[in-house]
Parts: sequence; structure tokens; C-alpha cells
Amino acid sequence: MNTIDTIHLSPWREIAAREARFGYGLQRPQRNVLSRLWHLYCTLAAKRRSRLALEELSPHLLKDIGLTETEARREAAVPFWR
Repeated sequence: MNTIDTIHLSPWREIAAREARFGYGLQRPQRNVLSRLWHLYCTLAAKRRSRLALEELSPHLLKDIGLTETEARREAAVPFWR
């Protein structure tokens, strides 16, 4: 018996791995209001952080990703709720 044969996931981890692999189960309607609000906050904060990081990129790096300085500044100026 080798090491691979001895490793077994718990039943709950197997279900979670299967759901993650096939993409279903990611949207859980049974989540409470606070959980949904926290998820919304995290999503908006991540967007804002990426926009602020875009604003700090040098012209050389912006050219690498196919943006002009004007486009990057315009995107960085977008409010967090959009």
C-alpha cells in the first residue's frame, strides 16, 4: 500500500471538492443576511483595491496590459459601488 492509497478525504470534504470541481453549490441561498453583506463588502473592497493598484502602475506596466495612462486613471476614479 502506498501513500496515495492511504489518504482519504472526509465525506464533507469530498462533497465540497465535488461541488467546487463542477461549479454548483457555490451560490448558497440559505446564507443569512450578514453573510451576504460581508460577501458583498469583500467583493467591493477587492474591486477598489485592484483599481487603486491600477492607478499606481507605471506607464511601462500599463503598456504591458494594453492600457493607456488615461484609461487607467479613468478606471481608478470609478466609485467603489460600480
